[in-house]
Amino acid sequence: MTTYKGINGFAVQSVATDPSPLDEGQVWYNNATYAFKLAALTTAGTWASGGTMGTARYTLAGAGTQTAALGFGGYIGPATAVTESYNGTSWSPVSSLNTARRGLMGAGTQTSAVAGGGELFPSGANSNSTENWNGSSWTASGNLNTARRLLSGCGLQTAALGFGGYATATSAATELYNGSTWTTSPATLNTSRYNLAAAGSQTAALTFGGVIGPGPSTAVTESWNGTSWTSVNSLNTAREGLAGAGIQTAALAFGGGGAPNPTGATELWNGTSWTTNPNSLATARRVLAGAGTQAAAIGFGGSPLTGATEEFTGPGVAETKTVTVT
Repeated sequence: MTTYKGINGFAVQSVATDPSPLDEGQVWYNNATYAFKLAALTTAGTWASGGTMGTARYTLAGAGTQTAALGFGGYIGPATAVTESYNGTSWSPVSSLNTARRGLMGAGTQTSAVAGGGELFPSGANSNSTENWNGSSWTASGNLNTARRLLSGCGLQTAALGFGGYATATSAATELYNGSTWTTSPATLNTSRYNLAAAGSQTAALTFGGVIGPGPSTAVTESWNGTSWTSVNSLNTAREGLAGAGIQTAALAFGGGGAPNPTGATELWNGTSWTTNPNSLATARRVLAGAGTQAAAIGFGGSPLTGATEEFTGPGVAETKTVTVT
């Protein structure tokens, strides 16, 4: 008779605490709860509530990871410069931006981020102002070549990408940032739009959704190889004001929608196409911020005005299941 040891080369371990991290197919006996357990893969991504932001706002920007995020700028009535740091449990206020604005782009990490562009309030003027975050304060840096709002961006503080947005009209401009200077790329988006989302790096990015102005929300998705944009398969749900997380080959799109009809719809990108995740954001919203990876993302803020934070655990993540006999 074939045994578990015969198949795997080792016996089932008896432990008092469930192991971590888990490997798919791993089996063990928990001698504290007197139960056999195994590590199984989740079949769908799930959202769970995180700590609420101290300042509820929308059209803000974000950077970092699910357990080490940064949220900055946005709109609370006037535009705000408020910056908050997230430790995976709660948000804490830190030093504010030098220039209050909404509809700005963000990229980088919790300790090394960049903020660019946006709309000044109450003038309504577009900004080209860029600021670098060093983990404790913001410092003015080189300006965007095209002042605009509701643009998107991704990458690192020293290697960021900014694109799209609204200048005097809908923009397709793409700019690269080296930590101090923006350079305009001769390549532009194939579809000019604003209020779009992004994932990835300066040389391997993905952008999706937005508004083709003047016009409706779009599901258009484009891939960037460091030199040019290529149109790829569209989102299943056309929307603007959505958020993104992840990399070019494994991205997450969530939230968005045209005002006043926000959505919590969540989609996963596998490098070729989008798949609708059966579980949506608990709080449907638009013009929110996002950060992290496809497997571990975070969404925060948004409209209707909220400071709600939600954390996404992607499909294919191993979780503990108790073995039962019926």
